[in-house]
Amino acid sequence: MRCRDCHTQLMDTDAACPSCHASRASPTSAAPGEFTQPSGLVKMLPVFGGAVGGAIAGAMMAGSGGTLHSAAAAPATRRSSPVKWMFGLLLILVGALFLIIALVIFYDTWKIAQWQPKEVTAAELRQTTDPKSYPGPWLAYTFEASKPAELNVTRPRLNHGGDVEARGLLVQVEDKWMFVSVAPGFESNRLVGRLSPLDPAQSKPVIERIRKIEPNPAALLPYEFIAVDGCASDQRQRYTGAAVCAFLGLLGLLPGLLLCRKRRTA
Repeated sequence: MRCRDCHTQLMDTDAACPSCHASRASPTSAAPGEFTQPSGLVKMLPVFGGAVGGAIAGAMMAGSGGTLHSAAAAPATRRSSPVKWMFGLLLILVGALFLIIALVIFYDTWKIAQWQPKEVTAAELRQTTDPKSYPGPWLAYTFEASKPAELNVTRPRLNHGGDVEARGLLVQVEDKWMFVSVAPGFESNRLVGRLSPLDPAQSKPVIERIRKIEPNPAALLPYEFIAVDGCASDQRQRYTGAAVCAFLGLLGLLPGLLLCRKRRTA
């Protein structure tokens, strides 16, 4: 039990406070809180500045107390550690890079799928001698007979699609054969693509393959029908690649944002 006036601790045998002699029957109160002493500068301000110094000292003490009170009442904010922040920033950059790659792949593939090819007949292909002079770079041809060329070639995709290992076919064009490169998974009889001069280094094994079908080696057309980009299977593969890149981008971007954001603590 403590004295109501001076908060002195009272013994059970004390009838009055030994310090201020207040009666024990007077109401008592709880112990006072911790007292803080002002700094030496605050104590000296009234001495050097008189009333002005006293006013400044009072303002400093009031501002200090108000700041502590508001800091205790408001929830504190803290940033994540520098290591986590740097790791989060790295994840954000990598994730953004994958998202950009996914958008580029998707847009380039979608743009190719929107091209309208020019339908050509076997007679038109048969009469063509120079692919560069052909009126229409994006062609479509439906063939009736074909045989595997037993030859795989590497062909570059259009619109920064990278290289792909294409499968060789021999497609009959009237009384001649045309070498065609298609994407893996091609199962149609409609070719969509472009003409390109046949590589002399590749024409030799193709002619040897034709000799097993047709004894006349001159039955090979002097150009190749590159149908890789026009194959639906190749376009599905490119769309799948865009989806995988987008997933990896989100997988890095979302955790990176969580690591870099401010955390709130009560």
